[in-house]
Amino acid sequence: MEMPSKRRLALLFGAGFILALLEPLILLALGNDLGGAFWPMAKRSLEWTYFLREFHSLIFAFFLIAIPFSYYRTSKASNLEKVIAVGLTGVIFGLLLIFTLLNLAYYRDAFLLLPTTYGFIILCNVLIIRGIPDNPFKESKDKISNFAHIILVLLAVWLISPGITAMAGLSPSPPKLQMEDGMYAVEINSYEYPMPEEVSSIQGDYEEDVVFSVYLALPKNHDGEMPLAIILHGFANPFFESYVDWVETLASRGTAVAFIQYPSDVMPPGYDTFELHEEDGMSNHPYHIPRAVAITAALEFMITLLPENVDHDYLLVGGHSLGAGYSLLALDWALERNWGNQALFVSLEAPYARPVQEHLQINTSRIPENFLAHIAVSEDDMSVSECFGVHHQVLLGNGALFIEVPSDRYGFPRMVASHYLQATEAHDDLADWGFYRRVATQSNWLVASLQGDEVSESDFRNQLLDSDELRYMGEWSDGKSVKQLRTYANAITSNDFDHCQDWIGS
Repeated sequence: MEMPSKRRLALLFGAGFILALLEPLILLALGNDLGGAFWPMAKRSLEWTYFLREFHSLIFAFFLIAIPFSYYRTSKASNLEKVIAVGLTGVIFGLLLIFTLLNLAYYRDAFLLLPTTYGFIILCNVLIIRGIPDNPFKESKDKISNFAHIILVLLAVWLISPGITAMAGLSPSPPKLQMEDGMYAVEINSYEYPMPEEVSSIQGDYEEDVVFSVYLALPKNHDGEMPLAIILHGFANPFFESYVDWVETLASRGTAVAFIQYPSDVMPPGYDTFELHEEDGMSNHPYHIPRAVAITAALEFMITLLPENVDHDYLLVGGHSLGAGYSLLALDWALERNWGNQALFVSLEAPYARPVQEHLQINTSRIPENFLAHIAVSEDDMSVSECFGVHHQVLLGNGALFIEVPSDRYGFPRMVASHYLQATEAHDDLADWGFYRRVATQSNWLVASLQGDEVSESDFRNQLLDSDELRYMGEWSDGKSVKQLRTYANAITSNDFDHCQDWIGS
């Protein structure tokens, strides 16, 4: 095979580049928004990263062999090998562009090994194609090619450098939380609820395959009364699999859990003409109204599913992202029925807006005296402003603790607090320390309260209140302390969040 001309090689590189972008481009052409178009790549990047983390030593050893082998092949590689290397380099550059965009929007430098791997592949390909770069300042007919060659090598080295110690296993590792397993195995069943016609008639296509249900998780062989937890999911993610770890952490400690699916993709009158306004923790989305109707229908249906030994006087209501805003609707529904009157915990995780509509406001005067709440935000949340949570704390008043989960990029894997910290797909060491540890204690507190175990109830309560124990996040393997949780009794008056006093979103 003859070596193609430089023009054809450039076209081959471009074809590889476009090939890498093909999936999101097709999804955009099919009408998906940017988030939907890049979501499959985001999930795939997460899967690749976990694979690289697990086998980082073997992969590092592979590239230690691959780099000299690629240099050895410089003078011996066939034209076909070089053509393949050019095309593969184009693909890698396309993947690198996607990674860069996702890193700016979501990853926030949490994924260290993926760009390192891309750098190694680029370096191997460049060595196969042209070997070690020539002096770019030396007179040559191929001066432009020489410059391009050395730029590619320098780019590869730049990509490799930040992650090489991590890939070699030389970086400090994050602390492993030794959290006790729950006492119970968990049985989970789903029950489709009747969607009100006023909602089903305006649903879109995005969630057409979702059978909207109430998932009921119960601790197996539990022979006594148990508290109840109600959990709501985030926007456009009604999938139970994304929250199964949250649900099982609660249920395995003796709490019955109802996971409520509600439709995100609804098109009420005015959905395409309204002007978004976000203020004081609320938004004027017209979508709130049909979603609230669906949530109420699911909650009413949930009542018919609860076993007799579920005591809803001891109650947890929580949600993630948009579901955290809507969990305030579920809370109002429960308080109206006098649920949670003995012990109530509210868990708002990475919360988005609650509705501004007057008939969807919560009556906080019904909140009982025995009340605790965590409003948790993540330092590197690029999806939701922290000001929503700040205003939710103001709404809930005394007993509501505002928590910011910090990012710590000291060792490897990096501990980066993103919007998805609470999702099962992102369950890592930071999630254990910053989220699941609190979830387990929340369930334990409710169970101890129901059982009248005053000693345990007091102990678990103290673990949920602002304290050194709550803020502690462990130590890196070299003994350096991980950045602690930041806690605020009244975040809106603090120097860190006083900007939320006059904050207006859009």
